[in-house]
Amino acid sequence: MNIKSVQPVSDYFKAMQQYKDARATQGQSQLASIRNILMLGKKLRTDEMDYLQRHDPSLHDQALSLSMERQAYEYALQNSRSKADANYYNTFKLMQIAGQLKQGGSEELQMRTNSIQEAHREFLQSSKYASLRSGGA
Repeated sequence: MNIKSVQPVSDYFKAMQQYKDARATQGQSQLASIRNILMLGKKLRTDEMDYLQRHDPSLHDQALSLSMERQAYEYALQNSRSKADANYYNTFKLMQIAGQLKQGGSEELQMRTNSIQEAHREFLQSSKYASLRSGGA
């Protein structure tokens, strides 16, 4: 048995710790990035949802809830009969969230607000909105 030095073993453990620290930092950075996307009201990609499911189940549940609420809102917009209806529904939805904000603001309510506003902006730019008549029902 030829043992040259104990130093390479300690170097190995130091390198492994640095690798673990880098991975942890990368994971925190990935979570912060995903949280930022949600705060901007944007939709998450499938791989981002999968990452959340593995690394932050609570935020994953929150993102899933945001996604379902946004889909329901988008469906309602698609079925609007006029531009006034679409704008009324936007106001109604935001007032619902604002009522909950009065009871205590939270990051989730901010995410919900931004998600609804982003969906509404996208709808306003769509051909479906352009084809709606201007007046009310």
